[in-house]
Amino acid sequence: MQKFDFDGAIAMHRLWKMKFHLAIDAIRSRDFDTQPIGDEAQCALGQWLSANAGELEGFDSARELMTIHRDFHGRSESIADAIRNGKIVHLNDAAIVEFGTLSEKIETLLLQLKEDVQPAA
Repeated sequence: MQKFDFDGAIAMHRLWKMKFHLAIDAIRSRDFDTQPIGDEAQCALGQWLSANAGELEGFDSARELMTIHRDFHGRSESIADAIRNGKIVHLNDAAIVEFGTLSEKIETLLLQLKEDVQPAA
C-alpha cells in the first residue's frame, strides 16, 4: 500500500471552511470554475483512496470514507456554485454548517483509517 500523509489530509479538510470564507467574494465571479472542486479524484486523498482501493476494501473506515469523501466534494461544488450565484452569503448558512459536520466526519474516518492501516507497534 502506498504511504499517505493522514495528518496532512486532516489539516487540508479543516481548511475548507476557511477557504469558503476567503473565497465568498472571489467565487461570485462568473468565470470561477467550480467543477474541479467537485471531483474527488483531483485531491491527494481521493487519488490515494483510488490507487489503494483493493487493499482498503477490507476496512469499514475506508469504505465509509470513500462515500463521505465523494459527498464532500459534491457538496463543495454545490456550495461554491451557490456562493457564485449569490445564494450563500454568510458562513452560518445551513449548507456550510452541514459541510462542517461532513468535514468533521472525514477527519474522524481518517484518524480511524490511519489506526487501521498503521497499527501501533
